[in-house]
Amino acid sequence: MVIYMSGIWSRTAAGRSVRALVGVLLALALSLALNTFGGGSARAAEARDSAPSISGESSLAVVNPESGAEQVSQPLAEARLVVATEVLTSGKLTALNLSSVARSAYLVKKAKTRNGARSVGKLLAKENYGWSGKQWQCLDKLWIKESQWTYTSHNKRTGAHGIPQAYPATKYEYMGSDWRKNPVTQIMWGLKYIDVRYGTPCKALNTFYRTRMY
Repeated sequence: MVIYMSGIWSRTAAGRSVRALVGVLLALALSLALNTFGGGSARAAEARDSAPSISGESSLAVVNPESGAEQVSQPLAEARLVVATEVLTSGKLTALNLSSVARSAYLVKKAKTRNGARSVGKLLAKENYGWSGKQWQCLDKLWIKESQWTYTSHNKRTGAHGIPQAYPATKYEYMGSDWRKNPVTQIMWGLKYIDVRYGTPCKALNTFYRTRMY
């Protein structure tokens, strides 16, 4: 995960020392997270998992300025996922924050495979919105139809992009500027969109079945 920090840290000797310390702490935290959250066999399985780009028809055509989907710009108060950039630029390098940074980095790496993205999506849907069981099944079906849970999926005709197939793709900017390379940003945006527009994944899926879009 690339962390953008230009203009945040000074170029003084003290600033360089802090950056060096942060780098060491983050590396240690990330190493710990990788050992904690996933064993070698799990990572090997993820490595075998293919993640082809999909350029088929997108059905998320209703996500545009005229659709009323601008509601997603409301504050994401319920999101519990700590963004690594915010932690590192805040200067609050507590053990808890470093743990959150490591967890975030682990989830991003895991979600870059299709099966990994499904696991991360299931986790975040339950943590942030309480969606599990039937609601998770609806979400899974919806995004399988949209992108096969592939974060590089792109519709060349419409420009829809990513796991939830946001259109235009710049809608992801609300959640984070790293959406092109960060599947977690895409997932979090998609969950928020469904919550604001439909309330639940099953309602979104029902709309998809009727109109081929949601």
